[in-house]
Amino acid sequence: MSDEKLEPPKKWIHDLNNRVGAILATAELLQLEPLPPRAAERTRNIESEALAMRELLRKLAGYYMERE
Repeated sequence: MSDEKLEPPKKWIHDLNNRVGAILATAELLQLEPLPPRAAERTRNIESEALAMRELLRKLAGYYMERE
């Protein structure tokens, strides 16, 4: 695969990773505040899903790195 074809997906993965980082940081900051139990659970769920998305993006990035 040529570098021209790989460049957009790499940029998209990078951009998505940045957005996941913002979601993760916000969830972590919210957990420092006193929240009702349901809100605290939802915040932990957001954090957990953001971590799963970050791992998926790492795997996807690794896939593209292997193809170079």
